Amino acid sequence: MSVKILLVDDEVNLVDPMSYTLTQKGFDTLIAYNGKDALNLIATEAPDLVLLDWSMPELSGIDVLKKLRSDGKFLPVLMITGKSAKEDIVEGLEAGADDYITKPFSWDELMARINSVLRRAQLRGGAEIKRIRYGDLVCDTTSRRAWMGDREINLSPREYAMLELFVTNPKRVYSRDELVEKVWGLDFDGDTKTVDVHICWIRQKIEKDPSKPKLLQTVRGFGYRLGG
Repeated sequence: MSVKILLVDDEVNLVDPMSYTLTQKGFDTLIAYNGKDALNLIATEAPDLVLLDWSMPELSGIDVLKKLRSDGKFLPVLMITGKSAKEDIVEGLEAGADDYITKPFSWDELMARINSVLRRAQLRGGAEIKRIRYGDLVCDTTSRRAWMGDREINLSPREYAMLELFVTNPKRVYSRDELVEKVWGLDFDGDTKTVDVHICWIRQKIEKDPSKPKLLQTVRGFGYRLGG
């Protein structure tokens, strides 16, 4: 389960190596080099944390932060700033930043602050780690959206519920009856073959060759599982 971090800074020489290092440490990263792109990525990619530089042309980091909070978006924000004056730090915190770090900073300090902000977000329930992954398959359990790599998968509510179940429990075999109970509920009185139909539809959307599924596999005589 990976945490997605959006890095917002117009300094390419800082943000690119920062992205590489965070990726090596197991995070998923996105990059925006200006405030406008940052707002667009926040709207479309739903990051778990934003590292937001204060000083950017056109739309500054503090303006981005104020826009987020005024729109009711309370995802965690860690401000990156060259400003050390107490009044500037207070302004950022009062605008809704969860923490700040001043340039230049060490990687150890950055990681400590990232982990601290994420822990606090989880404790207050505002930004749980909500993405589950199996290979290139990713499910966002809050927005109930799914992706195969960079491609979003268009799923019905039932299809999403079934796929999330498989991604949460990879390699576990589910019978038709179990899938009906978990996806449709105990009061379902239809034909359990509807499970086969939904499996077929999901395969059309996630498999390279749906006729020879590699991900969502049939276990003859038992049911279905994700992965071998």
